[in-house]
Amino acid sequence: MSDAASPPPPPPDTTSSQLSSTASVPAAESRPDPTTGDRTELLQRARTFLSSPQVAHEDAAAKRKFLVDKGLNDTEIEGLLRTTPAQAPIVPPRTYPQPPPSNLPGLLVGILRIASWIAGGSAALLLIYFRFIYPRVAQTFHARHSIRTHHKDLLTRLTTSIEELRAAQNETFAVLPPPPTYRIEPPYTGCKTLDDVASAAGNSRDIPHVLLLERAIAEISAKKQKPTAEAILQLLEAKFPWIQEEDSRFENELWNVLSTSVLFEENAANDVSVWSFKAPPPPLPSALESSLSDLRDALPGPSRDLQSIRDVYQTLSSFTGYLSSQLYKLPSFRSTPTGLSSLSPEEEDIRREIRALKGLMLNRRSFLPPRPTSVPAGAASPADSAP
Repeated sequence: MSDAASPPPPPPDTTSSQLSSTASVPAAESRPDPTTGDRTELLQRARTFLSSPQVAHEDAAAKRKFLVDKGLNDTEIEGLLRTTPAQAPIVPPRTYPQPPPSNLPGLLVGILRIASWIAGGSAALLLIYFRFIYPRVAQTFHARHSIRTHHKDLLTRLTTSIEELRAAQNETFAVLPPPPTYRIEPPYTGCKTLDDVASAAGNSRDIPHVLLLERAIAEISAKKQKPTAEAILQLLEAKFPWIQEEDSRFENELWNVLSTSVLFEENAANDVSVWSFKAPPPPLPSALESSLSDLRDALPGPSRDLQSIRDVYQTLSSFTGYLSSQLYKLPSFRSTPTGLSSLSPEEEDIRREIRALKGLMLNRRSFLPPRPTSVPAGAASPADSAP
């Protein structure tokens, strides 16, 4: 609270001073000469003095003392006090309490103390954070950033390698035939019914599931019946009694093949699931197969007589056997004149035949006939390709 808002101070108590001044004036005026004063005039002045508003509210003892000092006796003073009318009490002036001291300094001190506590706590928290927590957070952040960057690099490398592998596969597999999706094994190639499959399998239980399901669907459809899963399993159990001895294992395998293979299609008609076999189209021949087929058609067939080839093969076989027998034969040392051969006549004949054959082969390679212009240089002639 400011000084302007405080109540005004009470007026000074001027009653005593007024009483003294008022009493001094009549006293100076009414002090009679003891020898010539009129007693009546003195009483009149005392009565006027007691009736004045400045003296009416004074103490009776003070009034009595003042009148005694003026020369009045006790009887006259008592008479004057009785005849003086009672005055109404004066309302005392309003007093205001002392205003409390201002709380602004204490408030400012509290605010400064709180601000100092907040600043000190913040400084301590910042010191703890930058000394202990921030290094760990920064290290963790850098480690995670490095791991994320490494993962991105690995993913980029993986994507690049996958794209390169896919491109290489597209280039490599373009000339290769596609893998066959469905093919009947040779023992069951000519089987048209389940009875044929059972006779071809014999005691073997390793029968392709797709073949069994396909033949069962074909037989049920031929009887103008709906090939449902129950009908297919009942027909297979009737044709192959050993299916019931497998403790539902073989039936579960058949159901898995029937429900997961793309060769079988389910058609729901009248709340009944009917199965059908969808044979895959034959794959188109690849470029390599087409080229090999064209090359086989373009090559000429064998033109030599097979009998002459057999004779030559028989002669070479006999010659090989003779050479082998001569190699494993014990050597014989005979004394011959100088310059003569130690071989027998048969061996000399064989040597001459070998030399003649060798000369024939050399002459054939040295004097080859001219090639026609339409035949490429890398192609072999029929004479060279003949055995």
